[in-house]
Amino acid sequence: MLPQEEKTFIPNFDKLVHATLFGTFVFLWSIYYASRKEKNNQSDSRFVLIVLIACLYGYGTELMQKYIIPNRDYDIYDILADSIGALLGYLIVRLTVKWFKTS
Repeated sequence: MLPQEEKTFIPNFDKLVHATLFGTFVFLWSIYYASRKEKNNQSDSRFVLIVLIACLYGYGTELMQKYIIPNRDYDIYDILADSIGALLGYLIVRLTVKWFKTS
């Protein structure tokens, strides 16, 4: 956070924003790959790669805030929120795809 940034009335609202953004990122890319008609589309390796990229991106942005961007804070809980959001995005896609296949 920037030092003079006003706090919201919702505690840890920024963590919810982090989780939502990274969950949406993984959800959209996973839906894209799940909807493609390819021979080996059922492999989880693409989905794991998408989640891994999202987690590494979240970690990388926190490192940049720590070492490169002045007046920004490194927050391990932001990384955790990013990772949880990414995993939730993946789980929602898997449940959605499974539900549509059984319907």
